[in-house]
Amino acid sequence: MFSHNASSIPINYVTGDYNISLNLTFGEGKDSEIVKNENERKNFNESYNIEVYEVFDGEDYKKGYRILCNEGAFVVKLSNIEIQKINNNERENYEYAIGFALDNEKPEYFGEMSTIPYNIERDGTLWTIPANKGSSFNFDQNPKAKYQWVAKRALDINYEPTEEEVELGMEKTNENTGLIYLTFMVYKKPKVQEPTRGFTRGITRGATRGICDDVLQKESDSARFGYGNEASSSSVKSEYEYVQNTEKYTLPIRLRINKTSEKSNINCSRNLSGANINTLKRQTMTVPF
Repeated sequence: MFSHNASSIPINYVTGDYNISLNLTFGEGKDSEIVKNENERKNFNESYNIEVYEVFDGEDYKKGYRILCNEGAFVVKLSNIEIQKINNNERENYEYAIGFALDNEKPEYFGEMSTIPYNIERDGTLWTIPANKGSSFNFDQNPKAKYQWVAKRALDINYEPTEEEVELGMEKTNENTGLIYLTFMVYKKPKVQEPTRGFTRGITRGATRGICDDVLQKESDSARFGYGNEASSSSVKSEYEYVQNTEKYTLPIRLRINKTSEKSNINCSRNLSGANINTLKRQTMTVPF
């Protein structure tokens, strides 16, 4: 049930011989069709509100998150990234990075060392973001991706999309509509050079306890998540390697649209083929008579 509101999600877990921690915040980006500057389009001043849900059932404890966002480009901010080896002797010899990617379906992998999902077509690859630097990084797409991440209101629950809407990547609303999946992995590289600035690519507070979920539902609308307009992010080839004997962690998050959010005309395609067709249509014109 609903527990409290937060402005960020703290991630803390242990995998292999490593302690992992970082903070996630979310905000509204700018349409790449209008704002061409990468840094400007990914900046946001106000973080989205996050609803935290907790279930206590004896010794069984579970926690989940729901983000109240606006229609438009969707930005994820990673900050305070720390990767500490439990046996601290190795830390002097290696630099660490967190692997990060976002998908709109749950990714599955063939094995421990596999970093590319076999069950979905991911737009782009995987960021490897330097840890232990005290820096923060904003993202509105995966590295080598073609499209921005976008959130919009979902279709009415009983609405059947037309053939044209399906072709453009609009899906019939179901219980998985509006879900995103954030995946984290551990990377490292030998410490043989000056620390690399920036990021590379490789392949709480608040109260309001006791508010019932029905009240919260009335303050927001069901969301869709997908791919918007074409965009690109600067990156360089990663020098980090996936750390053996560590596990991937995938965090599911549900999106909902604020009732007060203005409707956006930005495209939101569930799949890459729909985003591609939408781009093609927008780039096609009729020659004047």
